[in-house]
Amino acid sequence: MKEHSRMAVFCLFKCQLFHTSLSGILKSLKPGMSKPEVICFCDGHFQCAIYGLGPYIADYKEQVLLSCIVHNWCPKCLSEHCDLDKESLSHFQEHTEALVEEFGPDVLWDKYGIVGQLVPFTNDFCRAEIHRLLLPDLLHQIIKGSFKDHLVDWVRQYLNETYGLTRVNAILDDID
Repeated sequence: MKEHSRMAVFCLFKCQLFHTSLSGILKSLKPGMSKPEVICFCDGHFQCAIYGLGPYIADYKEQVLLSCIVHNWCPKCLSEHCDLDKESLSHFQEHTEALVEEFGPDVLWDKYGIVGQLVPFTNDFCRAEIHRLLLPDLLHQIIKGSFKDHLVDWVRQYLNETYGLTRVNAILDDID
């Protein structure tokens, strides 16, 4: 399986399997998301409630997977990957679906940073907009950015100089 791990088709399969699995796991919540339920709130009053999915705290790598975007693009807005500080519109499901209907996978990938072949798990739930649900894991990002990424880059560079690029990929696959 490791020899196939870098193939584009296999990567898409793994990502879609993740989304399909999440959808299956959360399937039992669907009735409460469409049919109001009368519940007693903490103030003693009864109210009708319709449930929804709450915030999803994730690191950037998982946000990319969840929002079906290309790495280095923003999971929350439409800024181009080379200019993330630019003010731009937010991602939203209807816009993404319209782009997927209009353009092919290559245009979606290159121009919009969208992985058009994937269907996010939130498409199976009403009131579930993945781009609005995502929240950053700031502590993880600080630790990862200042320590892990630097260390991994240094080790990769050392291994590349010592063993060459072909051997480095095999060593790193064994580590993963």
